[in-house]
Amino acid sequence: MSIDDTSVTGTQPSWRQLSVIPESVLKASVLKAVGVTPTAAGVSRTFDGGTFQVYATVAPGMHLPDGIRYTVYRDGGTTSFDTHKEVLRVVKASPGTPTGDAIRTWFTFFAPSAT
Repeated sequence: MSIDDTSVTGTQPSWRQLSVIPESVLKASVLKAVGVTPTAAGVSRTFDGGTFQVYATVAPGMHLPDGIRYTVYRDGGTTSFDTHKEVLRVVKASPGTPTGDAIRTWFTFFAPSAT
């Protein structure tokens, strides 16, 4: 099957739409589809949500998940948070959407209780 094969979906993929999907979301979707779960060491400390970026940092001398701090970068500025729930509230990444599901999966690598 080639990339241009239309027998699966009946239509050709829209490369314009695909090009605006953040790389973090694409990677998470592909890994989930093939059943691969990377270790925490293999997860980027940066999540690109397209209109926002989230950086996970751990203070010196601290360990996951206690010392984790999330910094959100958006056009409106930068804000830091202590919990993933605060980040989700601010970035408005709804569950059931590609970005919402991908960021929730990303959070679980740093705080396994995050859902």
